[in-house]
Amino acid sequence: AAISGVSLVDMINMLINAVFAAVATGGAVIASQYLGHRERDKACEASSQLMVVTAFCALLFTEISLAARKPLLFGQIDADVMDAALTYLTISALSFPFLASFNSSSALFRAMNDSRTPTIVSLGMNVMNLIGNAILIFGMGWGVAGAAISTLLSRVMAAVVMFALSLNRQRQLCVRMNEM
Repeated sequence: AAISGVSLVDMINMLINAVFAAVATGGAVIASQYLGHRERDKACEASSQLMVVTAFCALLFTEISLAARKPLLFGQIDADVMDAALTYLTISALSFPFLASFNSSSALFRAMNDSRTPTIVSLGMNVMNLIGNAILIFGMGWGVAGAAISTLLSRVMAAVVMFALSLNRQRQLCVRMNEM
């Protein structure tokens, strides 16, 4: 039941992640075009706007996911599978703003020809999630909630690290808080 519930929600999570990746890529392309025209100020402004747009989208998706949890999980679903899916969806929806921020920051780094930094942070996020799953699912016995909390915490960590790195004004592209 737990695996089925998580699997149902992961389809939704993958769709939302794809939307965030597409928006982030589009914003990074615009920022890159400004860089190509040697207009760094406009490139950084576009980077800041990307963060605002993805944050707005993420908050909207979070709100929709929380408000329409049951309709999102349609079809013939056993009660125990539905309980697991609702638990996982509720907690994982809280991670959408962090996932969007991570995707946007990562896209900006790739636009600066730095794919190494987001890859290392992503690796750290996945290792943290794996360790968190072991501790919260098996050690603490929290089941589906433990898996979701581990995912949430690892996404928060990755988003905070990437966003903090995006604030560095020494980089070609940077996010400026006063433009957000």
